[in-house]
Amino acid sequence: MYKLRNIPFLFLTLSLITGIIIGQYTTIGLRFILICQIIAILGLLSSWWYAKKIFRSSISFSFLVVITFTMFGITMVKINNPKNNSEHYTHLIEQDNNPTVLNFHIKERLKPSTYYEKYIVSLSSINKENVNGEFLLQIVKDSVNHKLITGDSYITFNTLESIPTALNPNQFDYANYLKQQYIFHKISLEHKELIPTNSPVFSIYRIAHIIRTDIYQKLALYNFSNKQLSILNALLLGQRQDIDSATFKDYRDAGAIHILAISGLHIGILLIILSSILKPLDYFTKNGKVVKTIFIILLLWCFAIIAGLSPSVLRAVTMFSFVAIGMHIRSKTSIYNSLIVSMFILLCLRPLLLFSIGFQLSYLAVFSIVWIQPSLVKLYTPRFFIDKKLWETLTVTIAAQLGLLPLLLFYFHQFPLLFFISNLIIIPFLGIILGLGIIVIFLAEMQLLTDWIALTFGNFINLMNFIVHKVSEQEKFIITNIYFSSKMLITAYGCIISLIFLLKKRYTIRVLTVLISSLLFLSTVIYERHLNLGKEELIIFHNYRNSTLGVLQNQYLRLFSKDSISISTKTYLLKNYLIENDSKLLSTEKLNNIYYYKTKIILVIDNSGIYKLEKLHPDIIVLTNSPKLHIERMIQTLQPTLIVADGSNYKSYLDQWEKSCLKQNIPFHRTDKKGAFILN
Repeated sequence: MYKLRNIPFLFLTLSLITGIIIGQYTTIGLRFILICQIIAILGLLSSWWYAKKIFRSSISFSFLVVITFTMFGITMVKINNPKNNSEHYTHLIEQDNNPTVLNFHIKERLKPSTYYEKYIVSLSSINKENVNGEFLLQIVKDSVNHKLITGDSYITFNTLESIPTALNPNQFDYANYLKQQYIFHKISLEHKELIPTNSPVFSIYRIAHIIRTDIYQKLALYNFSNKQLSILNALLLGQRQDIDSATFKDYRDAGAIHILAISGLHIGILLIILSSILKPLDYFTKNGKVVKTIFIILLLWCFAIIAGLSPSVLRAVTMFSFVAIGMHIRSKTSIYNSLIVSMFILLCLRPLLLFSIGFQLSYLAVFSIVWIQPSLVKLYTPRFFIDKKLWETLTVTIAAQLGLLPLLLFYFHQFPLLFFISNLIIIPFLGIILGLGIIVIFLAEMQLLTDWIALTFGNFINLMNFIVHKVSEQEKFIITNIYFSSKMLITAYGCIISLIFLLKKRYTIRVLTVLISSLLFLSTVIYERHLNLGKEELIIFHNYRNSTLGVLQNQYLRLFSKDSISISTKTYLLKNYLIENDSKLLSTEKLNNIYYYKTKIILVIDNSGIYKLEKLHPDIIVLTNSPKLHIERMIQTLQPTLIVADGSNYKSYLDQWEKSCLKQNIPFHRTDKKGAFILN
């Protein structure tokens, strides 16, 4: 790798990242941070003046640069948090959570769920009082299948509700995911509850929506199937909400899910296509290369606008705009500087992008290709043009996957062994589809698209879908439920980095580094397995309308349930829990009334309400299926140390029991608020 001093923004960006992490996970006040920021800047300026006076930089200057940009990262997190704005809607509803008159406009359509159409909306007023902020709008699906238009304004009388957090261990926390986008509340309603105001908000998002709608309607005039249109809509217009679940699963299992969302891969291919098309400009005028670079950047941003300016598109286009500049400069370190500068700018504008999986994967993939691929391509020298291109494509795929593999295992716990085949075939297909797709859209807009061109383009999409489907069918080549902890993630990257350094230059010390890092990774795997093997716990899951209890021991989970559990419910409750504990489901049994766990006696009281058992003094009582009992009398009789109520109980009962336990000074754990109860 080139000397780090040739990448000056690296240290600034690392300092910024450190500040963002500190700012996100601490509760430091904005005023205090601003004072510290001003002091750091004054110290930096003083140090700079002193360094200039003695004609050399000091260690204190470098230290103050790091401190200043770390403080800057913290400041950006606090400033970007809309709750620090006095006009943010949360300052109103936290005082009064009654139904209110909400005036808002549609900002973005999300992927619909089974029962709801989903939108991100921008709030303009509550009870005619001007506010700002965004929330999640969920509209119950009906037979009419209404779809709201970006920019349209509506009024409704409703209550903003908190987005429910994950109530079972290791489940995907949708509330936390939206919180990173500064979305804290939701409303759910039927379409008839929306009152249009007939005063749309014109913005770049609405213009993009109008352009996309026009393109889609023009394409729909031709004989494209719904599946073809949904793929085309995803690849070229950035809208993948209408892709059916079967197609989505095929791409995921084939290791090609990244193709369906416009990202760095698509923008990178588009950059190559535009560079090839505009290459004559290099020789056209004296400043032809500059003109070409400007044109490329403008066209990339036009594409970003049409694609809806989603975070992933903005991220990719910003990154590759700087890459285009780096390609123009043609310096060895310019590509690294371009990546770092684009990352720095994006994190300044939206600090919480740092915690976005897409952001991490995009930059890591491009960096891996830039750093690793040149070393891999030297391992073999092709003799012919075709095998040269195949080898280059293969090394790009290997480089990207090698860099992404630990992170993919950490987040998704799945690895398709045939990803080499799918990507080796699909990436060239993607280039053809993107290039031909732009031509198809242009011809359709000009009403010059012929049926045979549309048919050819549709067949290309069908062929790509067919290849992906065939690869995804090879289930024995898809490894799922892989346990991969954060410690394994760090040590795995240690192995990969040391191996790439060895490939670049073969020194004895680098061989030793590879061996040590490999040994460290294996030691981590053994240590993690030992920890999981010794882990024991009893868990009462939050399962709506059912009572579910689990006992984990020796990496096996015994599940006890009052009613039968469907496969989908088991997946929802247990999949991530089993993966994170490196465990397997041993059995599913009928729920008992008494459990002995270590030194604790647990009594389960069901809807029969029977709890008077001779010589039984339970430590923990679990209330299930809304038993009709006098809880204060039960507490006096059994004298438990803790009462747990699961998701099978009526909410009115839970509220009543909670008040009684508070009165009796008995700890009360209700899973609908506090989540699953875990006893170690």
